[in-house]
Amino acid sequence: MYDCEDCIRRLDQLVDKELSPPEVEEIHVHLDECGDCTKRYRFQEGLKRLVKVSYQEQKAPDALRERLRQQLGA
Repeated sequence: MYDCEDCIRRLDQLVDKELSPPEVEEIHVHLDECGDCTKRYRFQEGLKRLVKVSYQEQKAPDALRERLRQQLGA
């Protein structure tokens, strides 16, 4: 079973869905028992959503997008 240190070290990977199913299960067992780690997890999850929404609203200028397409040969 993971302790707080193990759990905290893997929270970014958990939020980014980079862990195997057994690792996810083991972390969730710890989160079910540890309020402090659950708070950290919820914070990181919320932060990721906020960043994602913020960047979805921004769009590169058309001229820059066209130059990138040309350079990439697209």
